[in-house]
Amino acid sequence: MEGIGQGKKEVRAEVTIIGRIHHLHLVKLKGFCAEGAHRLLAYEFMANGSLDKWIFKKNKEGFMLDWNTRFNIALGMAKGLAYLHEDCDSKIIHCDIKPENVLLDDHFHAKVSDFGLAKLMTREQSHVFTTLGGTRGYIAPERIKSYVLSEKSDVYSYGMVLLEIIGGRKNFDPSETSAKSHYPSYAFKMMEEGKLRSILDSKLEIDEEDERVAIAVKVALWCIQEDMHRRPSMTKVVQMLEGISVVPPPPNPMASWTSSGSLDCNSNAYISARSAFGAEITVGEN
Repeated sequence: MEGIGQGKKEVRAEVTIIGRIHHLHLVKLKGFCAEGAHRLLAYEFMANGSLDKWIFKKNKEGFMLDWNTRFNIALGMAKGLAYLHEDCDSKIIHCDIKPENVLLDDHFHAKVSDFGLAKLMTREQSHVFTTLGGTRGYIAPERIKSYVLSEKSDVYSYGMVLLEIIGGRKNFDPSETSAKSHYPSYAFKMMEEGKLRSILDSKLEIDEEDERVAIAVKVALWCIQEDMHRRPSMTKVVQMLEGISVVPPPPNPMASWTSSGSLDCNSNAYISARSAFGAEITVGEN
């Protein structure tokens, strides 16, 4: 059950949106109450709760998610978001992708939940301007800078969650050394140096020949590019994770903008992005 403490507007938005969508990786709404001051949403039962308790906290059984399970959770999330962005009558932007909003069933299949902040966009709209909402640490830079919202905002949030799935830690941890406190920057540096094992959760046992590790890290770094035009669509993310589409080396996620604050279209990184994802990444899109 969720929704306690939510306002009438948020509950109505969530019921309206989730009532019209059906997908394996989106949580099902079983019922709701919006009587007087009471706000209650009843989802399908998800036996293993939310993702955050499995990647950040030691659960009471002492069980830890293995790499195969983590990868499949990431892939399931991507498929759910791709459906919202591209397969519904209207584009649905979730606006609050984070580990707490990813629920796991008894087989650890991932389902995206909590649509209280979600926004609808027409197919013709590349972006909208809206008030800032979401959770600190997962909000895309363009939303903070100019209140621009598009499906690429969800892509950014997804990339941040994917990094946390890979590393088994928060993306910002002040208890870590200065080199490791900002995990996205550390992950990019380790990837450049060919030290993928240093990026992974140290508790994971993994086959060094598993190509999915490098794929997942590169996909995450593409998704969190500061310039939203460089980020792939969620459909492209699914294709890359499934090995259907090649994942080129990503540029530094924090170096998408020149010192003047505008995109340098002559940079090698920008040319690499256009070559990698073709027409999906063009100035002015979304």
